[in-house]
Amino acid sequence: MPKQFFHKWLPSSEKVASIKFMRIFGQQTLNPLLWYVNRHSIAKAMFIGTFWGILPVPFHSLFIILTVLWFEVNLPIGLCMAWLTNPFTVVPILYLGFWFGTKIYHVNMINKEMLLGVLHQIVNWIKNFGHGHIDFSLAKILVSGLVIEAILFAIIFYVLTHVIWRFLVIRSWKKRTKYQKEETA
Repeated sequence: MPKQFFHKWLPSSEKVASIKFMRIFGQQTLNPLLWYVNRHSIAKAMFIGTFWGILPVPFHSLFIILTVLWFEVNLPIGLCMAWLTNPFTVVPILYLGFWFGTKIYHVNMINKEMLLGVLHQIVNWIKNFGHGHIDFSLAKILVSGLVIEAILFAIIFYVLTHVIWRFLVIRSWKKRTKYQKEETA
């Protein structure tokens, strides 16, 4: 059953609450609802962690913790999903976000000349100590696409968690009934 897997795998509330960063939240991290393992709590934590994990915001773990505390869902699962954005996944996440953004704004994907123009603007902006012009139209496209991507993948992970959990429970029931029938026979 998935519940036993998560109970075995997840750290204790005292262990997580003792982490320096978590101390700023005080006793709230010891709330039993944040450690409860059921299909709904895990699925909601997957949604929250995936949404904030995909968005390129600084300190996304802080946003995950605040959202998890607000909705009282599984804290460790939500925090684990923050690892979605890492050096291996950041390029595909950004590329897909930009692709979604281009579909929203009906523009062509970025080409070499556009990229060099943006890099030139950034270099000039740095050379002039923050004075100068930067075209933020690409940033608007990227951020819009990343929000859509974050919502889409959060929904996908939420639904997948429910479907996989349900499948594993049904499989476990079938194995148990089969085993019980063999014992009685």
